[in-house]
Order: sequence, then structure tokens, then C-alpha cells
Amino acid sequence: MAEDKKKNINQVPQNDSNATVESTESIDFEEVYLTRGQLMWRAFKKNKLAMFGMWVLIIMYIAMIFADFLAPYNPFTQNLNHSLKKPTTVMMKYKVPDLKTTMAPYVLPEISYIDKLDYTQNFKTMLFPSRIKVKLSDGTELAIIDKHVVEIKEDGTIVPKYLPKGRKLDERFVLAESIKLVVRTIGYAQVDGQWVQYKDETEDLDALVFGVDDKILEQGRNERITNSRTARSFVAQNEGWKFGFFAATEQEAMERLTAVKLEQALVGIKYYDSDFNEHEISLDEAKIVSYDYKFYPVKWFVKSWGPDKTDPGRVGYLFWVIPLHYHLFGVDNYDNNEYVSINIFGADRYGRDVWSRIIFASRISLTIGFIGLFVTLTLSLFFGALAGFYGGLVDEIIMRFCEILMAIPGFYLLLLLRAVLPIDLPSSQTYMLLIFILAFLGWPGRARIIRGQILAERQREYVEAAIALGFPDTRIMWRHIIPNLATYIIVSSTLSIPGYILGEAGLSYLGLGIREPSASWGNMLTAAQDVYILEKAPWLLIPGAFIFIVVLAFNFVGDGLRDAFDPRALG
Repeated sequence: MAEDKKKNINQVPQNDSNATVESTESIDFEEVYLTRGQLMWRAFKKNKLAMFGMWVLIIMYIAMIFADFLAPYNPFTQNLNHSLKKPTTVMMKYKVPDLKTTMAPYVLPEISYIDKLDYTQNFKTMLFPSRIKVKLSDGTELAIIDKHVVEIKEDGTIVPKYLPKGRKLDERFVLAESIKLVVRTIGYAQVDGQWVQYKDETEDLDALVFGVDDKILEQGRNERITNSRTARSFVAQNEGWKFGFFAATEQEAMERLTAVKLEQALVGIKYYDSDFNEHEISLDEAKIVSYDYKFYPVKWFVKSWGPDKTDPGRVGYLFWVIPLHYHLFGVDNYDNNEYVSINIFGADRYGRDVWSRIIFASRISLTIGFIGLFVTLTLSLFFGALAGFYGGLVDEIIMRFCEILMAIPGFYLLLLLRAVLPIDLPSSQTYMLLIFILAFLGWPGRARIIRGQILAERQREYVEAAIALGFPDTRIMWRHIIPNLATYIIVSSTLSIPGYILGEAGLSYLGLGIREPSASWGNMLTAAQDVYILEKAPWLLIPGAFIFIVVLAFNFVGDGLRDAFDPRALG
């Protein structure tokens, strides 16, 4: 109990000649008596690493509780368009040939594809037309605007909403349900030294353009993979163009083909009105004056996945009870473009957001240590107390059993116990089994230490006095002996939690713990076993960094608690 005490000392110097007071000095002293808890907190704060570890753990557990709010995407939803997608680049500048302006943060659509020549994973940024302004042959100008990038007010007026800053609506424009670019693809093959045109076909690009290129519409060229529409195809590459060569057999293609090139030219614009009637403007009768592409703003508190979306089987909940409609950050995907996403830590091979999965995986990796520790403490206190307090035959049986378990290598025993269990258990049951397996491995060593400390405490006078007064054994144990072991129990528990986290991560990494589609930091690292994946997608190792940071933080906090409970550190 704190007690404050003040002392005032007045010093009055006397003058021998006139006996007057020349000066008066008042000095205040304040003595503060700290409780044991305050002394322990002061000792803990002196350890800077312990304070750092404590704040790291606080942040991680807050993130675990609010995982649904912090995750911009459903951690179970797959999007193969973003397979092994690298961390998203957030842009701030909008650039087209006649307009360059600074924008609020936004992202562009991206797609992942397999190169058909070398079978490597590649990414392309995509441009979807949002406004194309053309000058017709009669001199009039017309702007074709995608209806998703404007806002229609209640009075019927139309104003730009997702057009770049500084872009106004033209005097004459039409709102289109969608805009498509019509491209004529022409292939040539060199046969007997002569270039022969073997394919002339008009294709519809569905308004997607690979590669962010300001001159894409001016040049009328586009890098594109043309898929075969026959039974067999031969893929060749020359001068940077990629396409599928159509032939009856691969042998026929090889015999005919010595060199190949592909040319593409923009020949027109196709759009659909509100009734989905098709309209096409040929570039023979119109000239492109300017254009804009769609951008997708990055915003705070975005309504994305949740109870109001098309995934009723998995919704976001706040505190596991309240349905959650908004999330901390995300992309305003106003037209539900499947190629748009913001992945601050990239995506895995199934296109799932790595950040969202890390946050949800923390619920398993961060709770398994405390639950496992509770089970371990219960077993070690029970058996250690029995062995230390009663001794004799009870002590011999319990200690020999502990030594047998400790003689078996822990990791191999872990694999053995997990292997005898069904491999196709649901993740919830697997989670509980992992807890009990890890607890089963952890209690013998702690039970031996508790047994030794109880043997020492049992010889003390206060315990002998309690026995002499006739108190029950359980009361002596839990009211007198166990409280004196609190220092060891708290410190050792804090230092042992990382062992449970690493144990679960090891089992899940080997495929014996938490399994897909559920996420834990261990099974997320399973995707990083392939050398090819490590070269192309090193961001899949980020869960390992979280394991490292959390384990280090627990060790720092354990060291700080050890200093706080040390009587010599209390001052």
C-alpha cells in the first residue's frame, strides 16, 4: 500500500545586530513507497527489449481479434487470375498521351498467366477503356464513356466519378454498358523465302489490353497470346510476338514453318448501349482523339466480402458474433472487375490474399500456445504436486513415467502421435488434437521441476505448521505451497509458449497439422517448399517472418518477467 509523506524544513537565519529575518527557505521532500507490483513493473520497464516484445504481442493479438475487419478479402476465396501475384503496386499518377495528373491512390487490373513458350508464370497490368473520344469523318467529335465511371444524380444530370482529375464530359457523348476494341490479327509465315499471309481474322479483345502503354492505341498493336481452335497447335515466337500456329498436326506446322511473325492493328471500337444493342465504329470513318482507362481507388473502410456478398458460407464477423459489412482498407471495385485486387503481401498459388490468410492464421498460431500451456500446467502441477508432496511409491511411479517420455526424442514422438490419428480430420478437430499432443510432450519436464521445488517447500516451517494444525493436504498444497512457485510458473510458461507455436508450425509444414483450406503460419509455409516458387514468389515466406517475430517477442517478454520477479532487481 502506497503512502506519501511530506516534510517541510524552514531555515531562518538570524542577524546578531538587529535580530531580523533575512530570508526564509522552504524545501519540500516527497517520499513514495512502491508496492511490490509497482517495483516489478519498474524493473520490467528497464528492459527495453521486453517492452518491445510486449508491444509486438499486444499488436499481434489485437490483429488476431479483429482479423475479419483487417482482412480486405475472404481468406478462402480463390482467384486464379491472380495466382502467385506479387504485392500490388499502388499508383498515384495517371498518364495518358494528353493528360498527366496526380491522383489519389489507385490500382490497375492485373492478370497472371503461364507463358506458353517457356511455361513460366508472368504478370501483366491490364487497361480497360473507360472513355474513348473519336472524331468522325464529318468533323464532329463523340465520346464513348463506360457507364460505371460516371454518376447519375437524382435530377438526371451525369457527372464524372471515376474519370481522372481534369477530365470533363464532352458536349456529345454516349453512355455504354461496355466498350470493346476490335483488333485485326494477321499472321505471316516464310515459305521458300517468301512471306505468305496464312491467317486474317478479326477478333474481339473484350476491352482488355495487356501492358500499360501510352502509345497502345496510337500504334494499334497489342501483345497477345492467340489460343488454338484446332485439335493441335504449335507455338512459335519471333520478334517478340506470341501466337498459336493453326495446323492439323504439329509435324505439318514444322514442315511449313521456317519463320513466323504476327501483326495486329486496331480497326474499330465496339460498344453496347443500355439495351445491349451492339454498335461499331470503324477507324476508317473515325479517328481516336484521346482515351482514358479505368482506375480503381484504394480507400479506407470499404465494403467488400461479408454478409451482403455472394459467399453466404463464409462471412466476416466482429468478435465472432456481429456480422461485419466494412473492412479497414480495400479497393473500390465499382464494376466487380475480377482482375482487380489489392494484395499488400501478394497472393498464393490459388490467388488467395496472403495478408488476409496471415491475419486469420494468427488465430491458430497465437492461441495454440496459451491453450496448450493451460493443459500442460494442469498436468504438470497435478502430477508434480503428487510426487513432491507424498513421495514414496507415488513419486517413483510418476517420475519413472516422466523419464520414459523424456527419453523419447520429442519431434519423433510428435510425428508418431500425429501419424496414428486419422489424416482426414476436420481442421477444428485437428487443432484440438495438436494442442493435446503438444501438451502431452511438454508436461513431464515441468512436472519434474515442480516436484523438486515442492520437496524443498515441504520442509519449510510454514508447511510443517499447517500440517500440525491439521489442514487438509489440498489446502496446504494450493493455499501455501503452489503460490510460492508462482515466479517459476509464470516465467517458464512465458518462455515455453514459443515451443508450442513452433511445434504447430512444424507439423503443419509437414502436412500433419492444420490442412487446407484452413490457414496457419506453418501450413502457409508449405507453399514455399518448391525452389521455383521461392524464385518467383518469395513473398510466400512472409508467414515465416511472423513466426520469427512472435517467438522472439515471447522470449523478450520472458526475460523481462524473469528480471521483474528477481528480488535483486526490485531495488
